[in-house]
Amino acid sequence: MKKSIFITVTITTATAILLFLSGCGRFYSAEIAGYIKDSNSGNGINGAIIRMYLEEPEAANSDNFIVETASMVSGGNNGYFNHKIMWETWNAKFGDEGDSGTIWLGVTHDDYSPAIIKVSGIISNSVNLVPDIKLDRATFSSPTVTGRVVNVNGEGVNGVRIVLDLASTTDEDQDYITTTATINGNTGTYEFRNVTWRDDIPDSEDSDTEDITLIIDDPDYTTSGSLSAIITSDQDNNIQDDITVSRKPRTDFSVTVNGMCYFTDTNGDMQPLPGITIEIDYSDDNDDSHTLYDTTDSNGNYSLLIQWTDSTPTNDPEGEDVLSVTVKYTDDSGEYTFTPASIGYTIRSWINPYTLPNKEGS
Repeated sequence: MKKSIFITVTITTATAILLFLSGCGRFYSAEIAGYIKDSNSGNGINGAIIRMYLEEPEAANSDNFIVETASMVSGGNNGYFNHKIMWETWNAKFGDEGDSGTIWLGVTHDDYSPAIIKVSGIISNSVNLVPDIKLDRATFSSPTVTGRVVNVNGEGVNGVRIVLDLASTTDEDQDYITTTATINGNTGTYEFRNVTWRDDIPDSEDSDTEDITLIIDDPDYTTSGSLSAIITSDQDNNIQDDITVSRKPRTDFSVTVNGMCYFTDTNGDMQPLPGITIEIDYSDDNDDSHTLYDTTDSNGNYSLLIQWTDSTPTNDPEGEDVLSVTVKYTDDSGEYTFTPASIGYTIRSWINPYTLPNKEGS
């Protein structure tokens, strides 16, 4: 009998404690809405992460947030966010009618500096539209960074591997890599696209500059050192100083030779000539003769890989050579002729691919 009374008393006491604790506070909710915008342009920013805190966070992305959301397009407007929050309090400002308080918003975006915003006067059971939150741009880019790699004679050199390193990156990884080629008719041109860097304290609201280092990183070429330069965001940057390289000594050479055959129609327009036989003849270091063939494609284009060995190359410039070849153009159908049918060219090893002049048939 005593045991039964003890159990009854224990259950009753626990229930009383539970009821007491459940009455310690009330829960309130509110909607928080607003816009994230670029501080310079005023345009809405989509994809920003908004974290909401009941206490001021140490950082905009601290882990102790209560909810998080992202800015997006709403009603045709960029940068909008809206999220409901809940909190508990013992002493509501308006009693059972509601509560008012302060929250903090931590806003982050990959392209902008983070921000922590204090928002006072949040009213429960309401949509609270906060003032526009403006972020400062921190990511900048240049559409293109271009320049030239040349030999000691000032001639452009194609096929050279070049690295662009940004001063703002602390890792040892190579930031951007490309290979020189013929661009807009200029041999030895390098072109880096969309070079991007981050700067949380930019030079101005709408632009920034970045120190870069250009490094030749090619097993076949040497240079006296790297080239330093400064680039500016939101514009094409052409590096005025050329990078001079020397080819390491070698005896084996190869160059891709390409070109085009065409005819002129009655309107004076250039039209491709497909099916033309291209013959290239040359002799190597041992006076052995070599003959290569190709046929122009539907666009009138042809391409041949020429390889040769020269134990005593010209080395002008260093590590390079030249090769005399004869190119013959033949239309096996007999419809078109070429004048002259054979032409001699001097192939330069440092220009690869080597593009021959277009050849007209009549």
